[in-house]
Amino acid sequence: MEINYNIVSIIDIFGCLQGVILGSILVYTNKRKDRSTLFLGLFVLTYAYCFVPIILNDMNILEYYPKLSVLPRPGEWLLASLFLVYIQKISIFSSNGNRYWYIYPGLAVLLFQIVVFLLPVETKLEIVQATWYRPIFLVGLLYSTGVLIFMWRLINKHTEEVKNQFSQIEQKEFLWVKRFVFFGFILFALHFVRYFVDNSMLYRIFYAGYNVFILYWASVHGIMQQDVVSLISEDDLGTHSDETKTVSLPATNEQRKLVQIVDKYLKESEVFMDKNLTIVAISEPLKVHPKRISQAINKVNGENFNSYINRYRIEKAGKMLSDRNLDNLSIEGIGTEVGFQSKSAFYTAFKRITGTTPSRYKEKLAS
Repeated sequence: MEINYNIVSIIDIFGCLQGVILGSILVYTNKRKDRSTLFLGLFVLTYAYCFVPIILNDMNILEYYPKLSVLPRPGEWLLASLFLVYIQKISIFSSNGNRYWYIYPGLAVLLFQIVVFLLPVETKLEIVQATWYRPIFLVGLLYSTGVLIFMWRLINKHTEEVKNQFSQIEQKEFLWVKRFVFFGFILFALHFVRYFVDNSMLYRIFYAGYNVFILYWASVHGIMQQDVVSLISEDDLGTHSDETKTVSLPATNEQRKLVQIVDKYLKESEVFMDKNLTIVAISEPLKVHPKRISQAINKVNGENFNSYINRYRIEKAGKMLSDRNLDNLSIEGIGTEVGFQSKSAFYTAFKRITGTTPSRYKEKLAS
């Protein structure tokens, strides 16, 4: 048997091995209380398995073992669904329950493909060559595209709710997930094109490298991603719903009074300087449910909790920048002091609220 090694097969083998290792790490990491990585691990392992049929084809092994050409290929149906279940589990809506039915069509197709693979060689080759068999994969791509669209909407709702609960949203708003979903749309487009276009070597190299890249991207970020719900008080669980739609009504007098109470508390306590501040930490001493505070801020000020707290932080930062007794503090140090977790978050919020950067603001004060 003559095995054909080429750059594409080498990239695919590397991607497969990488996926097995990282997927196993993610499954093991799921044992931690603040990491729900089981379904991401299954996603990565399934992704790694999807390299196998491609490797067999690239290395001409299928010429000697044609029965392997009908190995189960669940990627088109299962990958997006597994990733969606993972997102549901780590999002702020995880307490609402997870919808596992998204993976049922993929499991059904996988079971069917396993049955076909176990049939006699002549029978399964006849099935694979049937006109109705190939569209199964195309329909799977369309189904997964729909799942990606739903996932994108879920992430946007999650981000909106996070901004209403946390004063710091870094590592909680799933920016990496949004980028990954965008990469997923591109991957499905490339995969769809493969069914209708003759693949040149350059295209195959790009496709293989792209798969390896996004597999690594998802795995590494998943290992670092903490469940957002683990950062919320148990008393506040169950108050979020990705299905609830609120009617836009004017702020009530009660909501205006509540915002005044919160304003007074923040000015007196300066708890906004705590970088890990959440809306629950404010609601407990005021003995008001966090959802009521969030809704009041939304209605009265027309902003989310994150923007509301950042205004106090920037106001405090402005005072510190103008205080000559604090000239020994760097601008980044002041940003950290008032509650920002990073320089970029401080600069972004400062410019959005004041219209200028902290350094230019300080220069104007000096002149």
